[in-house]
Amino acid sequence: MKTQAWTEHATPLQQITIRLQGTRHSERRDIVNQLQTDRARLAAGNQAGESSDDDFRYLFVVNGASPGPSFFNQPASSW
Repeated sequence: MKTQAWTEHATPLQQITIRLQGTRHSERRDIVNQLQTDRARLAAGNQAGESSDDDFRYLFVVNGASPGPSFFNQPASSW
């Protein structure tokens, strides 16, 4: 459970949303490769990106100062 102290410490949150989909025939290695492409674009400083072809579609967006809510129900230290 998030406490008021955690909320005050953590916010604004840095959040990166990645959505990736493939077809039912997509290989796991191809999905992981697409995640590596997203990682490289994020590392290069891209704040958002999107791409698609016949088998895959992905998008990502960075929100460097989100007031929330958190994607998660508990603070990371409780994992």
